[in-house]
Amino acid sequence: MSNLKVLLTDPRHHTIGVHSTYLPVALGYIATYLIKMLPDHKFEIQLSVHPDEVLDIIDNWKPDVLGSSSYVWNSNLAYRLCEYAKEKNEETLCVMGGPEFPSGTGMSHFNEKIKKNCHDYLLDRPAIDYYCYSDGETAFTKAVENYISSSFKPSEMKKNNIITDGCMSLSLDRKDLLIGKPIARLGLKNKVDGRDCIPSPYLTGLLDKFLNGKYIPSFETARGCPFSCTFCDQGLDVTKIVSFSTKRMCAELDYVADRVAKLDGAKSIAFHDSNWGMYKKDVDLSDHILKLINEKNWPISMEISTPKNKRQQILDIDNKLKGRISLTLAQQSMNNETLKVIKRENMSNNQYVDFIRELEKRNKVPGCELIIPLPGETKYTYFDSVKILMDAGVNIGTWTLMMNQGAELGRDETIEKYDMKTKYRVVPRDFGVYRGKKVFDIERVCVATNTMPYEDYLECRRLSLVIHFFSYSIFDPLRKILADELKISYFEFISLIFKKLEEDSKKSKGNLFKIYYEFSKECEFELFDSRENLCKFYENEDNYKKLLRGEFGDNLSRKYAAKFIAESLKEVIDLSINLILEMLMKNDNKDKDTQNILESLRTWMKNLFIFDAIFDWEQHKDNEPIISLHFDIPKWYKDKNKTSLINYKKKVNYKMTYSERNKELKNEIISLHGSDDKSYAIGKYFHQMMVNTDEILRPSIEVNVK
Repeated sequence: MSNLKVLLTDPRHHTIGVHSTYLPVALGYIATYLIKMLPDHKFEIQLSVHPDEVLDIIDNWKPDVLGSSSYVWNSNLAYRLCEYAKEKNEETLCVMGGPEFPSGTGMSHFNEKIKKNCHDYLLDRPAIDYYCYSDGETAFTKAVENYISSSFKPSEMKKNNIITDGCMSLSLDRKDLLIGKPIARLGLKNKVDGRDCIPSPYLTGLLDKFLNGKYIPSFETARGCPFSCTFCDQGLDVTKIVSFSTKRMCAELDYVADRVAKLDGAKSIAFHDSNWGMYKKDVDLSDHILKLINEKNWPISMEISTPKNKRQQILDIDNKLKGRISLTLAQQSMNNETLKVIKRENMSNNQYVDFIRELEKRNKVPGCELIIPLPGETKYTYFDSVKILMDAGVNIGTWTLMMNQGAELGRDETIEKYDMKTKYRVVPRDFGVYRGKKVFDIERVCVATNTMPYEDYLECRRLSLVIHFFSYSIFDPLRKILADELKISYFEFISLIFKKLEEDSKKSKGNLFKIYYEFSKECEFELFDSRENLCKFYENEDNYKKLLRGEFGDNLSRKYAAKFIAESLKEVIDLSINLILEMLMKNDNKDKDTQNILESLRTWMKNLFIFDAIFDWEQHKDNEPIISLHFDIPKWYKDKNKTSLINYKKKVNYKMTYSERNKELKNEIISLHGSDDKSYAIGKYFHQMMVNTDEILRPSIEVNVK
């Protein structure tokens, strides 16, 4: 026979930006393992992440087998690709796998309710021949093997009710769920000779097409997680940790470095392990990474999932690697009762704060992720968590609890136990039209529990917007003055802002309060009672156009933070300074120097960050303002020393000069998003390019003493 054509995809929507630019290393593992385990058969294999490319391959190449990942951000897209493959050839074997499936991973919790949910899932998706619920390499290979033995006809497999280990399918009449035997986690290294069980997709050249500077090279050194956090499926059943050999990982890093180290856009790498840095193998591997840093100045940065314990070890590794590891501390909550419920007690709050303090000593600004509304969390415990973390100097990001189908918190019995109320919304950017059919990827989110009513959840979301906005680096001078000069905690300041916005958003005039009110309403508007209602709404052409423009369905925190910046930044600065002055007056602090410091800060910030200069650069560059300050705040801030600002008491004039970088940014943004709506354009630029706001805000003008 001719070679068997296998198309593997980890599809990502490209309608507005890209959800992920990680290189699809998992597809490579599946491909190399398939070739190794079925040596008597010849395979032609193509890998793709672009859905339009996948559709073209189906049209022109006519694959025999289509295998696709399934995550919350691409499950409906993946199914559309399977559906289209069946439309073109009903004998194409369509296999899906991944966590966006009611069973999750493993079988220990496989009760009758979950079986029914799995049956209903497949019943609604007739184009899926098999769903892999075990590790993809082994289950997919078994499915292909049965396909071959059934004369390359899924219809024959269904007619004979062929059950495949590690997979689920439906009987021919679609009445029965056929469950293959669970497959034990694949050991990544042979116990006898230490050889790797899955051939390297890098070293075999399968991933070369992605080593072009457009994708972040990704690696997996180990699988499994020893923890059992209820919002995650990683440690659900399989807690055994298996690893690739360090020798193989070093060879892969060398292979990738030789091809991308000099390319623009390929300066980062990512490790997809659940707890990279926790094991001795990671320490050994870091020695080799250091060698690459010294020889090639690559990688510039490393993305990891920070280990849940052995924090000192990851600090030591980061120090060895010259501070190039990006550390995000996903604590989820600082409420002990909540941490107990979600099985996240592997690090105490005191240990967590100590770890943060250590990061600060190393000049690293950590980020922390909180989740609302977790079981046991109240509005007040969430506010307490925010206070603890902000006082510790952490940048906070808050996420709405996503009901991962494969996690314990996503099970029906858990939802019932904590009286969790759920809604549905479009995953930001994850939609599109594929061969004439609109596809929306949808996340089910929790919006209330028995301890956090819906209104409290919305209030927490509004606070999270304020936190998100005031974490931008444009407020660093304000933060520094509050901490060093006025001894006011940033949380206390944020609380003042939040209280004012809450009290006056419905009645006060001005863009600031208007935008805040719009955010509050859209937090509710984006939620639907069912997937069906959501799809019906967005399938309407007018609503779909608004989705395309970002009026609907965007990441709301980023969207409205961009609107604040583009449309009301001066209002925000005025409100901030005025509230601080009011606080000081109430505390009988009428010191003239303090007032002059704040007024100088107001003047400097309002003239420093002028967004009109991006879109009207030609107009502004010849009209550069001169500002007068009672304190030389720019010099104080630039010096970055511990000297009190009082030592910079000096009347000084500054000419605010617009840089050429303004013009470059304007052209970049307009070419991507147009200029009709400035806030939309800026917001989309943040969203699509994943840039730090410094890229726009810091270079917007240059400061020169006159």
